[in-house]
Amino acid sequence: MNNRAKYIQDIIRTKKVRSQEELCQLLAGYGIRTTQATLSRDLKKLQISKHTDAEGDNCYVLPGTENTRMAALASGSHAGESIISIEFSGQMGVITTLPGCANMVGALVDSHSHPGVMGTIAGDNILLLLLRVEAKHSSIMSFLDEILPGLGSKLTNQ
Repeated sequence: MNNRAKYIQDIIRTKKVRSQEELCQLLAGYGIRTTQATLSRDLKKLQISKHTDAEGDNCYVLPGTENTRMAALASGSHAGESIISIEFSGQMGVITTLPGCANMVGALVDSHSHPGVMGTIAGDNILLLLLRVEAKHSSIMSFLDEILPGLGSKLTNQ
């Protein structure tokens, strides 16, 4: 691994980097001058990708880091903190999240599974819960409040 690659990894590991231009400037701080074209090739070679974090910012992450971040968020109360509201209508529930967080919340709901939830469909900040005919909203809310602490206070149509 060349010196530039090591610095790129160290910077991304320790700082929230949102753009190649920002990364170029940070590398320049270490005395490493590079073009965006070279940096783009380096990022591809190092398998560094951009993901949306819990705050809704797009930033670079090292390979495997996003799954680690997602697991940490999903296992703690941070996933619940990303939720703005939840509302039910018939056999559907709509969870509104901070930008970029619906997929994370959907993955968490899917991984815990509830017999009343057939599945989820996630956009950027909207998660659609598809409920079975026999599912009771109160049962779904209890389930969701267990895995997403504090969710009960965000129910908009009680």
